Amino acid sequence: MDFGGPPEGGRRLRRRKLTEHDTTSSGGIWSSRYLAITVANLTVVAIAAFDGLAVVAALPSIAEDLGRIDLLPWVITAYLATSSVAVVIAGPVIDAIGVRRTFRITGSWFCIATGLAAIAPSMPLLIAARLVQGLGGGLVIAVALASVGLAYPHSLRPSAFAANSMVWGALGFGGPALAGVLLAIADWRMVFGIQIPITVVALAMGWRSLPTIEGKGTRPDSDLVGVIWIAMLVAASLVAVGEAGSSWLLLAVAVVAALVAGAGYWRHAGRHRSPVVRREHLRRAPLGAIHASTGVVLIAGLASDNYLPIYIQVVRAGSVGFAAFTLVFLTVGWTVGALVFARLPQQWPESRTTLIGSVAMVPSLIVVLATFMFEGPLWVLFVGYFAVGVSIGLVSTSGITWMQRETPDTEMGRVNAAHQFVRNLCITYAVAIGGAFLIGVVDHRTGDVESVRRILAGDDTVVSGATVDAVGEALVLTVASALLVALVAVVIVRRSHRRVTSSSNMTLQVGN
Repeated sequence: MDFGGPPEGGRRLRRRKLTEHDTTSSGGIWSSRYLAITVANLTVVAIAAFDGLAVVAALPSIAEDLGRIDLLPWVITAYLATSSVAVVIAGPVIDAIGVRRTFRITGSWFCIATGLAAIAPSMPLLIAARLVQGLGGGLVIAVALASVGLAYPHSLRPSAFAANSMVWGALGFGGPALAGVLLAIADWRMVFGIQIPITVVALAMGWRSLPTIEGKGTRPDSDLVGVIWIAMLVAASLVAVGEAGSSWLLLAVAVVAALVAGAGYWRHAGRHRSPVVRREHLRRAPLGAIHASTGVVLIAGLASDNYLPIYIQVVRAGSVGFAAFTLVFLTVGWTVGALVFARLPQQWPESRTTLIGSVAMVPSLIVVLATFMFEGPLWVLFVGYFAVGVSIGLVSTSGITWMQRETPDTEMGRVNAAHQFVRNLCITYAVAIGGAFLIGVVDHRTGDVESVRRILAGDDTVVSGATVDAVGEALVLTVASALLVALVAVVIVRRSHRRVTSSSNMTLQVGN
């Protein structure tokens, strides 16, 4: 059975001297051999991180200039929708024509689309440009992820992912401030305009340095029906996030639609000769355990952290600025977790790190839960979220490194795309779950949902004492549920780790 092996003609990946099985390292990711690749990858990550933070900060300025405030959320949603679908589409394209050609095409696409967004004269045209930009953004991110598995030897991949995480964490600190400076000296168009030269730098560095394949490659397989099913799944998931607490009927409809779309794609993937995401790339051992464990810890960690600012603002009477700053602790912890994994010995199995990270999530959430329940010191709460971030960093970085170790070069695009798609969905579901708990509890206890919505929108609103208590109770229930989810992750990873250990022992016995 063909599980995505080399197509006819013996297509081979052209390396830059070191191959996947090299155990020696001629310098790190910043050595002359890998410098251009590293700069290209980190620049792409910087663009993605900056866009996500800066465009949100620019929304008030966009609304003031273009009007049509009713369409404003689509400036974000349009990008998220198309980028999530594009990540999946990128998999077969990368495997067919290589990361170099894919990067050239998609990077140029993203640059042009960003320019269109910068000059958009109206809100509908800006949203249209964001739809197009999201396609390029999703494809470029998928290329950056796959190129780590194809361009670096396995010994350097943890360092590459740690560097990616550092860039993301640094922009978590400095991104909003940079966006504020741009908005102060220019206007919202500069938020898009500054991304163009940065993208050009990424294109210049990766144009000839990223790995390629011998010959012209093959034509990517077409699976329009599969893409439609996945687009429906993404759209329904985004609607579910948007309607959590606003309309329970629409939320229920969106959840059902997402389940139907997911089931429809799974059935389609079992029948199509070459689906855009193969079933085995989602469930084959150890891929299934890696996808599941990463997704579960993301949901467990982010479901409450996304709504930590409203807790600080409402329950602890913190300022809007301080409340927004509290999101940094999990982000920094995530970066630290990735750096810790990069410093582990090469012989240290990824499955063990994934297990340790999953187990560490449990006491971290217990600290967070206890602080919410008893209104403990805020510094304890922040330490707890920092530890949650470390756990996510350990699990996500070791998981993707483990996944790339087990993936042939000819499947690297599809497998990485499938993993990124699962991550994106789980982050979306974390926001929806946390919002459903928050709005649901407040609605049940007080019915004062509108004041919570205004605070979520950034307004400085005074709420009743009953609403304050309801917000605190909602966070307690969210974290308690997250704790149960984290225990599921421990079970999943422990079983997978046992299989790996058992397989290694059997190999040693055979060798002896």
